[in-house]
Amino acid sequence: MDETLIALFHRFAGLAFDRQNRFAEFVARKAPGAKRALDVENGVLSYGPKLQFEALLVGVHADHNDSWMWTWANRTIRVSVTNRALGDTIRALAHRVMSPNFAKPAFPLDLVIGPDLTPHAALFFGAILVGELDYDAYLLAKHDGNPALFLIRDERLRAPEKYPLARIRALFPKMSAAMPVTDHRTAFMSYVQSYGLTTSEEAGRVKVTGGAGELLATFDDSGRLAKLEGANVAMPKPRPAATPNKKPSKVARKTRPVSGKKSATSGKKPARKR
Repeated sequence: MDETLIALFHRFAGLAFDRQNRFAEFVARKAPGAKRALDVENGVLSYGPKLQFEALLVGVHADHNDSWMWTWANRTIRVSVTNRALGDTIRALAHRVMSPNFAKPAFPLDLVIGPDLTPHAALFFGAILVGELDYDAYLLAKHDGNPALFLIRDERLRAPEKYPLARIRALFPKMSAAMPVTDHRTAFMSYVQSYGLTTSEEAGRVKVTGGAGELLATFDDSGRLAKLEGANVAMPKPRPAATPNKKPSKVARKTRPVSGKKSATSGKKPARKR
């Protein structure tokens, strides 16, 4: 197996999961309930008529033989010039990170990343490339019936995080449960460092400090997360719940004479007594 690739996956798993959640949160705010549409040839991902992202096809996992093929090697796929340029960047990673599989047109996944990670190949390479190439999210979708990976970069997804400790505390346990990460300790340390936070060892635990707050992460002998606690962690203010628009209640209105006009009974003299 390519141990370099597996180490890169553990290094960037937390960062990638964080950015995936940021992307999902952004879409939920800007286009709630919108249907997703993907234009592979032009590299455009749409959510409804107003929200669009550039989404570039990276590679495809062929289900029939569990192989991976990079888009840069498949000249039968029609993609944009920008998409082709991304292929050159990916191919150059073979020398930058010392993994020859970025420069191989296709390869069997079992031999490169192992049978346990093979079913998650698109996610595996998505996490690595989001971190190594500094993309903002990845998209897992189907291309010709096979799992495919797309990369997304958009400045709108780069808002600074005001509460990094709270975000790490909330997301890392979810990441460790949702992604096929076996070395939680390495993933946690790299994730924390991506926020520029300070870490230290304390009684076999990893201590993370940021401002007046701190996190304490405990791992078992296999490096898996056992407990993640926080103290004095600043929390974001909860968003106010959306209240449904209420129709104004119908109140009986008193009839008033129209301004400038006299009512039918106004101005009449009282009847004389006989």
